Amino acid sequence: MKKGLKITAIALGVLLLLMLILPFAFRGKIESIVKTEGNKMLNAQFDFRSLDISLFRNFPKASITLSDFWLRGVGEFENDTLVQAGEVVAAIDLLSLFGDSGYDISKIQIENTRLHAIVLADGRPNWDVMKPDSTSTDTEEEETTDDSPFKIQLQRFVIKNMNLIYDDRQGNMYADIRNLNALCSGDLGSDRTTLKLEAETEALTYKMSGIPFLSNANIYTKMDVDADLANNKFTLKDNEFRLNAIQAGIDGWVELKDPAIDMDLKLNTNEVGFKEILSLIPAIYAKDFDGLKTDGTATLTASVKGSMVGDSIVPQFDIAMAVKNAMFRYPSLPAGVDQINIHAEVKNPGGAIDLTTVNIQPFSFRLAGNPFSLTADVKTPVSDPDFRAEAKGVLNLGMIKQVYPLDDMELNGTINADMQIAGRLSYIEKEQYDRVQASGTIGLTDMKLKMKDMPDVDIHKSLFTFTPKYLQLSETTVNIGKNDLTADSRFENYLGYVLKGTTLKGTLNIRSNHLNLNDFMTTTADSAAQAETTPEATASIIEVPRNIDFQMDANLKEVLFDKMAFTDMNGKLIVKDSKVDMKNLSMNTMGGNVVMNGYYSTTDVEKPEMNAGFKLNALSFAQVYKELDMVQQLAPIFENLKGNFSGSMKVQTVLDTSMSPVLETMQGNGSLSTKDLSLSGVKVIDQIAEAVKKPDLKDMKVKDMTLDFTIENGRVATQPFDIKLGDYVMNLSGSTGLDQTIDYSGKIKLPASAGDLAKLTTLDLKIGGSFTSPKVSIDTKSMANQAVEAVADKAVSELGKKLGLDSAATGNKEELKEAVKEKAAEKALDFLKKKLK
Repeated sequence: MKKGLKITAIALGVLLLLMLILPFAFRGKIESIVKTEGNKMLNAQFDFRSLDISLFRNFPKASITLSDFWLRGVGEFENDTLVQAGEVVAAIDLLSLFGDSGYDISKIQIENTRLHAIVLADGRPNWDVMKPDSTSTDTEEEETTDDSPFKIQLQRFVIKNMNLIYDDRQGNMYADIRNLNALCSGDLGSDRTTLKLEAETEALTYKMSGIPFLSNANIYTKMDVDADLANNKFTLKDNEFRLNAIQAGIDGWVELKDPAIDMDLKLNTNEVGFKEILSLIPAIYAKDFDGLKTDGTATLTASVKGSMVGDSIVPQFDIAMAVKNAMFRYPSLPAGVDQINIHAEVKNPGGAIDLTTVNIQPFSFRLAGNPFSLTADVKTPVSDPDFRAEAKGVLNLGMIKQVYPLDDMELNGTINADMQIAGRLSYIEKEQYDRVQASGTIGLTDMKLKMKDMPDVDIHKSLFTFTPKYLQLSETTVNIGKNDLTADSRFENYLGYVLKGTTLKGTLNIRSNHLNLNDFMTTTADSAAQAETTPEATASIIEVPRNIDFQMDANLKEVLFDKMAFTDMNGKLIVKDSKVDMKNLSMNTMGGNVVMNGYYSTTDVEKPEMNAGFKLNALSFAQVYKELDMVQQLAPIFENLKGNFSGSMKVQTVLDTSMSPVLETMQGNGSLSTKDLSLSGVKVIDQIAEAVKKPDLKDMKVKDMTLDFTIENGRVATQPFDIKLGDYVMNLSGSTGLDQTIDYSGKIKLPASAGDLAKLTTLDLKIGGSFTSPKVSIDTKSMANQAVEAVADKAVSELGKKLGLDSAATGNKEELKEAVKEKAAEKALDFLKKKLK
């Protein structure tokens, strides 16, 4: 018995050892095959961080795991990531690892995945990444298939936490699916099987032609499907479908043909009620939905039958919702919404997508006694939208709190709408405004909004006026906390902008007495913490829309941004083609005045660019250092300079996600001048004063100085410039870097009062180190040679005798000069070393 247990233990130990060792033996082989096969099949870029094999995770199957897998397109899609998966796991038959006939894959699991599917306006999709099939016959195709080392005998497919965006720019459709979890099981290797499907998405948003059909909808489905895999026909059996609170079933079948998909499906919603219909409204579904009281009748029907071929041919479909004389009310609130009537239908007789019609006749309700109604219909939505809409009614915002729980929000004011619009998009594009019917107004009076942790919003009066050609906003003052903004505008082509995204043109005049932009910045401590944990959270790049053509006149009395304050800001802004051009934008700031001409562009939204010229007048060194982070990095010497400067400069730079200059990309040049500049407390000047044995220089003032500079490759370089320090004149040139290093050289012209040193005329300086720890040195060897060169020819012989040279050397003047240089340099060095200890 003991012997048998011992043998069993040894066998188990050997088996476990093999299960630990074997993955290492096969990992390199399989990793090579995955990359080789991927490159054979895909016309795309793909890679993964690591490939691991485990014999424990799906025992008795072997598990192959790809970590941090990504797939990108090529050409126009080269910067678009189609798939990014945190983990892809495939379960493989263990015995197939030891043979040469390929690997049998029975399970695939994908976790933490992001998919971004794009269809361009010309119909090209970014997921068309498979290389063209070079085979010409069925026999060759079979042989090619048999050559693949992977054999799919799939029995289980799992998706965990997938986010998917579908952006169809040709069909003008957009879908956003968040946190999708799905499971599909069945024998996909057989001709016929029952597939068991279960899936749920936390939020699905779907828009068509800009119209939102679903917004953050929670969808769940569980169904059994009779799958005829030989003929690609799938018949729905027992199934359950839920859209928010609407529970239903789906009857029918789908058959995959080439190139069509045939189908006959019908939504079965026998028990739908008005409360379930209300669940389609995200705000209501998310707020005390279980306790909501409702009344009235509701129906929801949907069917689809026929063939779908690509994006151009669709089957016959009909989706209709009807609500009659309904109401809802929260038990804890004094009033409700009643007289709710809805009849909405989206249908197509089958064929071209352009045959789709959308009809709302009507959508009406009464909120706390105030009636409101909307009717609309749209035809030919793809080729030339033919639209008609009418809205009329009064919304008393102060009554909303009586019918809907606003928590900490306070809302007051009245919206009075009376507008009608009808026509075709082509009329607007051809500026045939006489064929478009558009009239009416939307008025807002006495609006007040208070929310926790937000400044109060107050709009006394505002009026939008509509005509076929333009939309006009009357002079409107908005108070947000202590900020005020007054605007009036006129926008042309607003219908084309809303319906088809064409360019919105107009003028906008804005005025303000106080505008603190920091109150509107989203980068708070909480959002910064959220950005660290949420990869999708991005910093506040201000993107300029491509389809905007505005001319703006600004008159702002006081503007605060970051640490800067501006007063009397005036100028013209032209917004066009993702760019803001600034024309003579004048402002008082940092103790002086700045006039700016240039542009800010988000043509490449990942790399915003600023290119501008500045005229500067009487700016304070200390304030510029305090308020501009860029100056703190490039010119920290400004911190201790006392005085003002004027001049001009041009700068071109890429901006980062916080709208700050990326200094490594900055290019520019300029010229600055100053008068009566105090240099006390500047470390470099203190060290120069000590080097020349003149302590008084530490407190000297510079009367006049002009500085020409360039900015390139992360360094600020200056042309030679003079600094007059009393009777001393210092000439400097060099550069400073982003790392705050100093690389300067210069000369100090000495006055006669400098004593023995004055005989040398100038001192040569080298300034290195950094702004926090500068190093000043004097080039004594160069000064010694300078002293000798200054000797006149007529004094050479006499100097030679004084230096102790023999008569033979003094007889030849050229030989004498060389000898004098060598000897004099030696003497001068000894002299300088004593003087400059």
